[in-house]
Amino acid sequence: MQIPEEFGKLCVWFDQDWGWGHETAEQAIEDALSNANLSVAQRNVVRAYLDELASGKYNDEELERIWRKSGAGVSILTDRKGNPADFLRGIRSVIDSLDRRSAH
Repeated sequence: MQIPEEFGKLCVWFDQDWGWGHETAEQAIEDALSNANLSVAQRNVVRAYLDELASGKYNDEELERIWRKSGAGVSILTDRKGNPADFLRGIRSVIDSLDRRSAH
């Protein structure tokens, strides 16, 4: 599977310090999205790719490999099965929330 460049542009902001200074994961994700400076068209590519990744077609280990191959410096694997897909859906949710805010 080809990893979209736009997804990699976002993933590099998930490094070992990505959550530092944020009260919630959502705030840290917003910060990563801000740093990635994605256009609307680029966010749409990321959104579609996140939908594909979280569709249930991939197991946790496959999602971790894709995530790391995309340039992320932190793991999305935990002891809880399904966490990687949940995390990716969380990124998707934050993108949707930011787009709704900017539309008003």
